[in-house]
Amino acid sequence: MKLKNLIFIISIIFGVACSSGNDNTPEQVDGDTTDGSTDSGNDSDNAAETWMTIPVPANAGDGMTWEFQSDISDDFEYEFAGQPNLAEFGNGKWTNFYHNQWDGPGATIWKHENVTVSGGNLRLITTREPGEMKTYTSGSDTYTDKATRLGCITSTKRVKYPVYVETRVKAANAFFASDIWMLSPDDTQEIDILEAYGAQNPRNGQQWFSERFHISHHVFIRNPFQDYQPKDVSTWQKIDGYPFVSSDWVRIGVYWKSPTHLEYYINGNLVKVMDNLDTVGGKDGIDPLGYTSPNQTADNTRTGLNKEMDIIINAEVQNWNAAADRFPTDEEIANSPEDHVLKIDWIRVFKPVSK
Repeated sequence: MKLKNLIFIISIIFGVACSSGNDNTPEQVDGDTTDGSTDSGNDSDNAAETWMTIPVPANAGDGMTWEFQSDISDDFEYEFAGQPNLAEFGNGKWTNFYHNQWDGPGATIWKHENVTVSGGNLRLITTREPGEMKTYTSGSDTYTDKATRLGCITSTKRVKYPVYVETRVKAANAFFASDIWMLSPDDTQEIDILEAYGAQNPRNGQQWFSERFHISHHVFIRNPFQDYQPKDVSTWQKIDGYPFVSSDWVRIGVYWKSPTHLEYYINGNLVKVMDNLDTVGGKDGIDPLGYTSPNQTADNTRTGLNKEMDIIINAEVQNWNAAADRFPTDEEIANSPEDHVLKIDWIRVFKPVSK
């Protein structure tokens, strides 16, 4: 699949010093930008280039280089069978649930046993129990629908700016969201690396969403609940070669450069920069409404995205989609189980350090 055995042999022959996903020794990676070519997300033509050494597309800065963070990065080259209880896996890098006791939005029920690792991939599977229902709200309305059992994992270590986080993912061809994101422990700051609504048989207005990769962030006030998220069209990216977001594997990452600066990359190409902390009017800024600093100072200082965050990977039937009758049918889950698997090939984390 990833030719990793061949890569390993070649790396030994040429004396390439590569740490494994379970080695806690950071590795420095030179090459702050790509050569301008487009990576389809498929295996590299350069056999000496591994998931660790593919150049980070973001610029680490003058006098800086990227250091591979092996204590949180993972290539999923091991086996982990679904467990019925909360468990750590991946040499202690992950737990098989969300970062608190919430079991998911909308018609979702996250289950420990729906988290598996095999064939070199994290595999979040989809199941449904006959007669199992879930009640949820969307807007001012309440709904009760068939529950969809899905998987969710959370990193056991947190990340904080400046940091580059990238994954190679195959979104599920299904009526739910395939998500890779980061969230502060108090649920007030969020960076969405990817939300992908991958159903290739769109219904009920799904087509537009199925064609575009969603990249965004949120800042929240929890009580009373308020949520700011940018809504400009650049948060929905239509990429050549992907008629649907689930059409092929994709490399997608975010450079969380500072509390006021995010850069989003798809297949090594910069597709969006989000900054401008103090934009007003509720659009196109990190925190234009001051939710990160509700008691901000007279000079309008705002905190921005400044908190440590957990890395979370999950599938979910969200409230607004479930309310629009966009969730898998029993027949779709039974007849196309592989389409209903969110697959992650690897996830890697880098920090800029002095050369």
